Amino acid sequence: MTGAAPAFISRQGPERWTVLVWAKPGGSVDAVDGVLDGRLMVKVRAKAVDNKANRAVAAVLAERLGLRTRQVEVVSGLTGRRKTVAVTAPEEPDWGVLA
Repeated sequence: MTGAAPAFISRQGPERWTVLVWAKPGGSVDAVDGVLDGRLMVKVRAKAVDNKANRAVAAVLAERLGLRTRQVEVVSGLTGRRKTVAVTAPEEPDWGVLA
């Protein structure tokens, strides 16, 4: 990627980044929908039951970033809308696809 990463992304190591997310479960589509309070807003159809919404948030980000789902994991905020998602990849993802 060229240029600076968005403010909601921070580098945690040579192959690891965190993304601050505002999750909106139970929606009509799975989509990235802008930024809210300094967090990437991710809408998912899955309900916030049995970790389904968390898995859906990770899947949406993985698809947008061109990564495997195992490379994207919700690491905090498991029961709330404010989540921190870890992204592990050998190369820095193109964060522009989240815009």
